[in-house]
Amino acid sequence: MKKWLAVMTMAAVMASLTACGSSDSGQTSAAQTQAAAENSADEGAAAGASGEEYPEYNWTAAMTVAETTTNYKMVERFAELLNERSGGKITVDIYPGGQLGNTTEFTEAVIGGSIDIGTGMTTDLVDFIPEYAIFDLPNVFDTVEQMRAVLNSDFVDVLNEYNNQGGIQMLGYSDAGFRQLTTNKAVHSVADLAGQKIRVMTNQYHIEYWNSLGASAVPMQFTEVFMGLQQGTIDGEENPYMNIVGNNMQEVQDYVVETNHLGHIITFFMNYDLYQSLPDNVRTLVDECAAEATDYGNSQSDESIAADKQTCIDAGCEIITLDEATLAEMREKAAGVYDMVRADLGDELVDQLLAAVEAAK
Repeated sequence: MKKWLAVMTMAAVMASLTACGSSDSGQTSAAQTQAAAENSADEGAAAGASGEEYPEYNWTAAMTVAETTTNYKMVERFAELLNERSGGKITVDIYPGGQLGNTTEFTEAVIGGSIDIGTGMTTDLVDFIPEYAIFDLPNVFDTVEQMRAVLNSDFVDVLNEYNNQGGIQMLGYSDAGFRQLTTNKAVHSVADLAGQKIRVMTNQYHIEYWNSLGASAVPMQFTEVFMGLQQGTIDGEENPYMNIVGNNMQEVQDYVVETNHLGHIITFFMNYDLYQSLPDNVRTLVDECAAEATDYGNSQSDESIAADKQTCIDAGCEIITLDEATLAEMREKAAGVYDMVRADLGDELVDQLLAAVEAAK
């Protein structure tokens, strides 16, 4: 089609110049023919590598985390793929570090449609889509690979019903591995947690979990954690390696205990009405680029975890790996949290997740 338009354009130019009868018509015709050919080539490139025609879009993506995080790297990769494959027609402007508001503010904006794309973690969505508390079930995943298999299973179709009702379309999930405990008191058994003051997020399930293990859960804003550890008002905190090193916890903690108690699952979502309004070929392109971007995010996460773990070791932290008996005891003591989530979300959703986990083993 593009070639035919180019030929017709050149033919029209030639006919027009011949009719003029100018002595410069040969030179002018050559220049205009070349220009027509270049314009045609540019149009072809703008159609994208697949030959598809795409409308122009410029989307905004928000997050509270920094450019060094898996979240940012994932969205950046998504933007690069979209731009490349749409021939520059679809672009994404990324605003990290809370430039467009805190997590609650930008999530509300994505749901409302004033921001197009957001990325955070599952816990951040619970206030908007309560069903995301399903991922607050502690010690539900044995390995990161198992968690990723579940996040690429039919279980996400179940979650997307709730997402759409809540005003978002989930484009994909990445992760930062598991959340781990950092502390200044060695932990090799559940008994070693007794009385330790552990900072947690303001989340009822997280609070119940650490209290059930014999620790003393201390809800605290993340911005206050480093000073709390430094001054000894808390003994420890829990986060993925990405956040442990990103906030220099290794400088004020002696141990990283690999409790693997929760997956740090990264969400990547778009305003639902916007997603539904996209032409079929654009929606397909968005889905494809998002899938590749989340895979890329996971690969970056694996590299980051290994590097961050070494950073902790270099800073003098001891990495403690818990044995299977201890992990089993932690799961047993977490039964109360499972009861809470079942009471809040119902048995069906909990059982669906547990079935997906079992299928991924």
